[in-house]
Amino acid sequence: MWVWLVTGLALGGVSPALLRVLVRRGIHPHILLLAWLTLLSATVVQIALPGLGDVMHRCWLVLHNGQPDRLDGIGGALSAAMLLTAFVRAGWALRRSAAARRALRDRHLGLARILGGARRDQGVLWLPVAEPVAYSVPGHPPLVVASTGLRAVLDADALAGVLAHERAHLARRHHMLVAAADAAAAGFWWLPLMRASPALVRTLVELDADAHAARLHGAGGLRRALQTLRPAPVAAPALGITSECTELRLARLAAQAPGDTVSAMAALGVVASLLSAVSITVLLAVTVLASCAT
Repeated sequence: MWVWLVTGLALGGVSPALLRVLVRRGIHPHILLLAWLTLLSATVVQIALPGLGDVMHRCWLVLHNGQPDRLDGIGGALSAAMLLTAFVRAGWALRRSAAARRALRDRHLGLARILGGARRDQGVLWLPVAEPVAYSVPGHPPLVVASTGLRAVLDADALAGVLAHERAHLARRHHMLVAAADAAAAGFWWLPLMRASPALVRTLVELDADAHAARLHGAGGLRRALQTLRPAPVAAPALGITSECTELRLARLAAQAPGDTVSAMAALGVVASLLSAVSITVLLAVTVLASCAT
């Protein structure tokens, strides 16, 4: 049992360095997001295995009048304590994040009603603000918010790239990935992988949205927009066009070839790994429940 626990802790310790190397090597951000999810799931699974295994082992011993091993019992208890603490903290973080998203969207809808100049145009909420800003707000319905100042400083191609970038955040559920990364950091704050996840995922979703927008409108317009706009703070649940990784994004856009797409086989392999990890966890949980029931 201890082997699984130690392996999970080791994986959570070395994964951030591995992911940073892959980012520097220019691996497509969509694949890196899938890799992050896989490593996250594998780490949690291996930390959970001692607890699940201990419960199953104890059920088997009760049926066969055996005595549990003290060392395995300690490992199982430690695993269970880690998971219980992590899930409580992560659940609380997810709840706060969901409340913040709802409040942000409601504020923007209320602002649109108050400001007579605000209007929806092709799915974009235009605010009469001189400062050039653009960001996306998740919810039902989701919102792409932009200022009239943005339209004043960007050419048509650059503006199209910015709006496509924000629509990509919404269509590809990037806000949910960011919320999951924040929850993982809150639950497993002592693991390097989880602690690094918020900054890593925010960088990857920006790169992924850039790649999607560049495929639709070309990289040139989006690069001009990033070079023109200055970083502007947005509320935490929103994802804005400017961020702290602008230099990396510009370098990626400069290197991106027209029509660049994600390797389907590579993405399929990562998804298969993720599904395998989740399936193993479900199978173990079902086995434990079945063993105790008999």
